[in-house]
Amino acid sequence: MVKSVKKFKREREKISSPFQKEVMAAWNRGFSAGAREQNKQDTELMLEWLGKLEEIQGIAEKTAWKIREHYLEFMREKRERNEQ
Repeated sequence: MVKSVKKFKREREKISSPFQKEVMAAWNRGFSAGAREQNKQDTELMLEWLGKLEEIQGIAEKTAWKIREHYLEFMREKRERNEQ
């Protein structure tokens, strides 16, 4: 999701707009706010799912924590790559 948003922004910057600069600035603010809200919702959904891992048959507490740690480490690495 984040990768497609960044790609869309890069492509959008290449296109000259026939709109007034104020209109494009407002559109960009709205787009950014929507992207932030979608990211927030995606994160909340994933955290809710990670909180219910023990409900899956065959996954005990120890395995659930390993999955959570793996996911958090993956997200940390991904964030570090995006910040570079």
